[in-house]
Amino acid sequence: MCKAWYALACPFLYEYIILGRNRALAPLCAALSKTAQEKRQVGRWTKRLDVRMWDTTETPSTVLATLADILTYLPNLCILTFSITGHSFFNFVLPNVVLNSITTSGSLKCVRWYNSITRPSPQPWTEFLQKHPEIEVLDGGQGVLLNAHIKLDAVKILHGYPIWTEQYGTTWSEVDLPAVRSMFCDFHYGTEIDDDTFGRLGHNLTNIQLSSFDLFPDSRLTDIFAQIRKRCAHLTQLVLAVRSWSLLVSYIPTLPPTVHILGIRVMNEQISPASVQRLFTDLLPSYITPNPAIKTIKFMEKKNSQALRSHSVSLWHGLRVMEKLGVAVKDLHDRPIVPPSCSCVAHLQQELDTLSSTSTLDAPRSTS
Repeated sequence: MCKAWYALACPFLYEYIILGRNRALAPLCAALSKTAQEKRQVGRWTKRLDVRMWDTTETPSTVLATLADILTYLPNLCILTFSITGHSFFNFVLPNVVLNSITTSGSLKCVRWYNSITRPSPQPWTEFLQKHPEIEVLDGGQGVLLNAHIKLDAVKILHGYPIWTEQYGTTWSEVDLPAVRSMFCDFHYGTEIDDDTFGRLGHNLTNIQLSSFDLFPDSRLTDIFAQIRKRCAHLTQLVLAVRSWSLLVSYIPTLPPTVHILGIRVMNEQISPASVQRLFTDLLPSYITPNPAIKTIKFMEKKNSQALRSHSVSLWHGLRVMEKLGVAVKDLHDRPIVPPSCSCVAHLQQELDTLSSTSTLDAPRSTS
């Protein structure tokens, strides 16, 4: 019976693996090896692997070698992400063997780094891209070799701002990306913005996310949005990602007239009732006024929607403001954001319905 339950549970136990501690890698590798020898190979169920080692180790090369061994047992891996924060891995280049150990046969769709720790050097990264034309989500911040023939017809989403070096050039100039539709760019204070950032891909883009966690000079943001207006003729959605709600007031962009969805992603979810009121009565209208094509404000983080709904009365008043402007307020899944049911909101809605009914009854009637 235990073997039967184990067989049933394996697809769920191994579908999504998170590597958080260095000491977890060796036991996992041993278990994958044992089941492979016994012709059970539970690694075939793994679709996603998140590499997040956060503790210290005296032998980071050994840990990453074990990671490489683990990858050889995951033939159906779809998503591989890196967000290592352990100090032992700082300034440590990803060994070539890690990417070379990926044994998927067309299933791999995404390889991403969420920080700058333990990234590969340009040569193995170039060779990896050449071997995996099935990739759909590309980490665009990685350098590639000059004159390398790389064609990625399947890429739809591009993450990262390209890094320019005289030796390696940029990902933009070396990779053909005919199907890309979404670009996620992180702009930090001090980053040099190339005049042709959106030049090669802008005409294909329908969605852009700009992440800015610093207060930018207005002139630099003006240049970025000027590029977007000039190069991105088919853009329909633009997302602003910031660290805190207060940073949203630092700059009001002028968007292409094709953009009808403005997305907002705030990393710090804390917001007061007064800030919710200011958000809907001052800030969001200031975005909409110079951009009348905006018909939807979309909050792209679940925790942002939850923070707004925690202040039900302020949210209710704010949604009335948006309704008068003809703008819908939705969550990431395109569902309308509404205040939770409570006595205060019910009372306000009842008053509004009564007022609306009275206004209708008092309206002059036409006579035939």
